[in-house]
Amino acid sequence: MSTSSPSPTSDMTSAESTSTNSSNPSSENDLDTGPNTKCTICNETYTIPKVLSCFHTFCQPCLEKLQETPDKITCVGCRQDTLLGPLGLHGLVPDFAVSNILEENDVTDTSALHCTGCKTKDTNAVARCFDCANLLCANCVMAHQFMHCFEGHHVRYLADLQNKDAKIEKTVQCLKHKHDALKYFCLTCNIPICQECTVVDHANGHNYEIISEISDGIVEKIHQMSEDSKNKANSLRGLSKSIEHTSNHLQIHYHKAQNEINETYNFYRSMIEERKQEVLKELDGAYNAKQVTLSAIATKMQDSTDKLYQAAEFVDKLKGHTSSSELLVYKKLLDDKLDGLLNYFPDQNIQNMFDMEFVSNYQAIQVGVRNTFGYVRQNADKPAPIARPNTVIQNHNRKNRIMSDTSGLMNGQHHGQLIDTHSLIKRFSTNNLLNFPPPPSLPSPTEQKVSYDTWSPGIDIMQNGGQGGGDVFTTSADPIVDLTSKLITANIYPPKSQLKRQKMIYHCKFGEFGVMEGQFTEPSGVAINAQNDIIVADTNNHRIQIFDREGRFKFQFGECGKRDGQLLYPNRVAVVRTSGDIIVTERSPTHQVQIYNQYGQFVRKFGANILQHPRGVTVDSKGHIIIVECKVMRVIIFDLFGNVLQKFGCSKHLEFPNGVVVNDQEEIFISDNRAHCVKVFSYQGVFLRQIGGEGVTNYPIGVGINLAGEILIADNHNNFNVTMFTQDGHFLHAFESKVKHAQCFDVALMDDGSIVLASKDYRLYIYRYMQLPVFPM
Repeated sequence: MSTSSPSPTSDMTSAESTSTNSSNPSSENDLDTGPNTKCTICNETYTIPKVLSCFHTFCQPCLEKLQETPDKITCVGCRQDTLLGPLGLHGLVPDFAVSNILEENDVTDTSALHCTGCKTKDTNAVARCFDCANLLCANCVMAHQFMHCFEGHHVRYLADLQNKDAKIEKTVQCLKHKHDALKYFCLTCNIPICQECTVVDHANGHNYEIISEISDGIVEKIHQMSEDSKNKANSLRGLSKSIEHTSNHLQIHYHKAQNEINETYNFYRSMIEERKQEVLKELDGAYNAKQVTLSAIATKMQDSTDKLYQAAEFVDKLKGHTSSSELLVYKKLLDDKLDGLLNYFPDQNIQNMFDMEFVSNYQAIQVGVRNTFGYVRQNADKPAPIARPNTVIQNHNRKNRIMSDTSGLMNGQHHGQLIDTHSLIKRFSTNNLLNFPPPPSLPSPTEQKVSYDTWSPGIDIMQNGGQGGGDVFTTSADPIVDLTSKLITANIYPPKSQLKRQKMIYHCKFGEFGVMEGQFTEPSGVAINAQNDIIVADTNNHRIQIFDREGRFKFQFGECGKRDGQLLYPNRVAVVRTSGDIIVTERSPTHQVQIYNQYGQFVRKFGANILQHPRGVTVDSKGHIIIVECKVMRVIIFDLFGNVLQKFGCSKHLEFPNGVVVNDQEEIFISDNRAHCVKVFSYQGVFLRQIGGEGVTNYPIGVGINLAGEILIADNHNNFNVTMFTQDGHFLHAFESKVKHAQCFDVALMDDGSIVLASKDYRLYIYRYMQLPVFPM
């Protein structure tokens, strides 16, 4: 039997409040008076105190009652789990600090102590068992010496506990091998071990030393670790207070910014209302002035009419009642009277002179409001993305400041008048091949600030580090400045004022409203196969119709439904040239791709769990299906079996994509209706260049590549226009129709140099453009 008592060999728990847990945290007073000797579960003096991995101490019997699984125990205070070894709760480290305090309390007055290990009452205790946590009488001590159930228990006589010299010689028994004391410290495993441990568990290459030789250094490290922990805790406590202060500060800034936004909105609303009243006043003034003018003209015309009738009636009165000689007497009088009246001709264009309308540029309003209303600045180190004359940005070091620019609104630049959007500088890519000198008034583009006041009043460009990276009234995030087509020189395509378009007429049209063969309710998409058959997606009739090159109906397939072979709002079509398979995309609610063979037989469908808003579709030479999505501004590339090969977002470059085509170099050409151009991307999503621009390709509805490899951009701005470029973006030809069309949905190119137009008037038109002579530049 071991008669030595455990002593504290480490200071891990000496400074720990053993009763600390979430439900009953210790205070500073607890630390001053030492560890608590009562278990917070049973509220009794500790019985076999055990320390959990969270450094909370509880009675072993209490833990045994709470234990739900044999491999772990959950702390009732902080809810942290302590993993248990093969010995279970017996393998937990005892709380030596509590044990020593209880030991000190026991030896203060041994005469008053009675045995708690047997049923005999009022028997004086002579020893203490630290495993049973009982005071023992002489009989109980003998039982502990000879009974196997008490084997390995640590029993100490109270007389020895009173002896200070005996305390110095106390040893700690190994938790795994109860008969052996902890003699070594394994530096490899960082734990104390006994002699038997060195042979069994720590024999293979473990480095261990005698505890008495290295204990001072390790204990010093433990003390230092404790001090570091306190310092770190104090630091974190200070930081937590700072975070709380910052949170309050952030909340104040948030509410202040919110108020500024509301104030800016109210100011905008008042300025818009004021501008509205000004425009209405201008309208009333113009209307009244024109009414006065019209009234004066009408009065003059009525007066001239009366005088003419009066002269005619006078001549009629003389007729038959006077001789010729008498009639000639009035000749000079009639000439003088009628010459001015007969030569009076009211302006034939009087109706046009007095036409009056309100012209509003919604796009300029949208851009203006977006860029002048204000923005949330979260980092004062970043340059402001927008800067305009007469806009003073103060308190640059202030974070999260709401910046607002209402000078454009106050000057009436975005409301109630025709805005020349060419004066707004947009962004462009250097791959756009737009090599042109800056205007004469522009300084070098490497300067920190470039002033455009003398060239385009009211616009400043704030450079980003001298690299031309500022935002100028644009929502694009590209760090390179775009320029509008106003600056594009003739080496790409002529300016808007010099752009001449050849007239072209359609040589075939077919279709009408209805549900029968050859009729449409919404011909949203059109494609051409290798035989130059025209494939039309009749959206609201939930079907695909096929016509020959002359517009004669051939066959149709599809019906309303979600089962295989059925269609639900097909909106775009494309063709695999090699096989003739027809690719169909469906809009809401299915958002999927369906494939049919050239005879209209269902093959497969996919993409419903990936696509969101498919808008344009095409197929490359390898059979890859490229789909561009509006709203989410994304491109997804599938193979013919529905596997996603690539997808990327391009919201930084696109505003409203509606058509797509690809070349053999894996370049994707996307027509952007609101950006008035075609944007080119690689299959990896890298933006390459831009083709076309405002004033040349306004509001494009589709893009195609003909057999010569030329890019055709179609738009229906004023007239139906076709503009041709090289794939590098150099202008070639421009054509326009002689007639106006309703809203156009889609276009497709035929091999004979014709372009098929799907119109909202339920018809398809075929224009031929290739045989037209090239006009002189």
